[in-house]
Amino acid sequence: MSRTAVPKANSTAAEGTPVSEAITAAGSRGWPGAACLIVVALGTLAHLFWPQAGAVWVMGAAAALFLALEHRRIPPSIRRMSLAVGAASLLMLPFSAAPMSSLAKGIAIGGLLVSLVSSVSLLARAALHSPHTHVVTQHLLASSMRSRYAWFSVAAQLFGGLLGMAGVTLLLQMASRGEFAVEEDRLAMFAAINRSFAAATLWSPMVSNLTILVALYPGLDWFTIVPLTLGLAVGAVLIGTALDLWRLRGRRAPAPAARPDVALYRALLPMIAAMAGFLGAVMLLAQALHIAVVGAIVVLIPPAVLALHRAQAKGRHRLAQAFSLLRTDVLALPALAGEVALFMVAGCGGTIIASAVPPAWTATIGGALSHSPVLACLALMLAIIALGFMAVHPILSAVLVASSLPPGVLHLAPMPHLAAILVGWAIATCSTPFSMIALMTSRYSGFSIYAVTVRVNHVFAVICLGIAALALGIGSALVH
Repeated sequence: MSRTAVPKANSTAAEGTPVSEAITAAGSRGWPGAACLIVVALGTLAHLFWPQAGAVWVMGAAAALFLALEHRRIPPSIRRMSLAVGAASLLMLPFSAAPMSSLAKGIAIGGLLVSLVSSVSLLARAALHSPHTHVVTQHLLASSMRSRYAWFSVAAQLFGGLLGMAGVTLLLQMASRGEFAVEEDRLAMFAAINRSFAAATLWSPMVSNLTILVALYPGLDWFTIVPLTLGLAVGAVLIGTALDLWRLRGRRAPAPAARPDVALYRALLPMIAAMAGFLGAVMLLAQALHIAVVGAIVVLIPPAVLALHRAQAKGRHRLAQAFSLLRTDVLALPALAGEVALFMVAGCGGTIIASAVPPAWTATIGGALSHSPVLACLALMLAIIALGFMAVHPILSAVLVASSLPPGVLHLAPMPHLAAILVGWAIATCSTPFSMIALMTSRYSGFSIYAVTVRVNHVFAVICLGIAALALGIGSALVH
């Protein structure tokens, strides 16, 4: 079986270049860009602890300087897309109700996403060197093609649910090492991770989707809604698995690769324990400091990475080795220039576009949909996806739609309304090009953003939308 070629790192940080293979020895020239991202992370934390406009503008200046220094690393397609969205946002800025406030909010959201992806890339790089990770990778890639999709889907629920973006980054790096007979099989493996992680966002507190939205629904909490969202996540995984089996119909299955000698559970159990411990620490810290879960992740990842490097080091001076490896990881951060450009322009553009939408429009839409719960649920999901294609980040579009079309306007029960917003958010995450997971999947797979979103997921998205709209709409009608 031949291995599919993966694009190598070059001066422009081409799409498909894994962070672990890019700029591993950048030297002193990598520090200016890395320092800018460190300032963005510090500004994000400062804004979370002490919300001040000054921290936001410092964050924006650091991000702008980073993009000026590292613009050659931005893939051409992302550069063109970012320039187009940025220009459109500037044109709409005068029509915003509060231009400077909208811009500041966009910078804060973009900086939060940049800080998150920078932090989780450090954790994923460190975890990838673990011998337990190598064993799990070998077992996943040694599975037959007919079961590999299901295995990666389950792994994405586990790793993504317990570690958030760090877990899915680790899986993307695992998948990038696999051998595939045809490009279609390679794309299917990344689709499994993409779709399953989108399903994990329906219930995982590490991804913050549910945590953010619950704040908009008085009387609901995570424990109340999670049984419903877990059921929706299971349904999404089953739909994806069925689609992959349909794709493989009639194909002769090749002989599976040899499995490693070490049993899977011996490698998996320590990893699950470590991930669960990290999740618990994040939740406790977020609750103790009264900050967002994302902020707790950014705070905890550097010491966690240092501890992981020290545990994996050999010989004497293990702490010095750990600091050296952490320095190398930080120097690799400028490879994320494409992500930084997309997240900053999506954050700023999203807030400006959202604030320019007249309130009368949403009131008219709500009145037209209030007589059909199924159509109302479908409209909520489609609105989020449509905004996603307009470069409004799924976080912004979900909050915008939930706030503009509340349950009372659409005559929906609060729980199905919240679930519909979550489903639309999840589908937008895996099916639109302006999400973090879409860009990361493109980077690690070597496929274009269009290929890993619209091309591979349009059938999956349509089926999930139809089933979710029927189930949630009927459920809301029964509750009423």
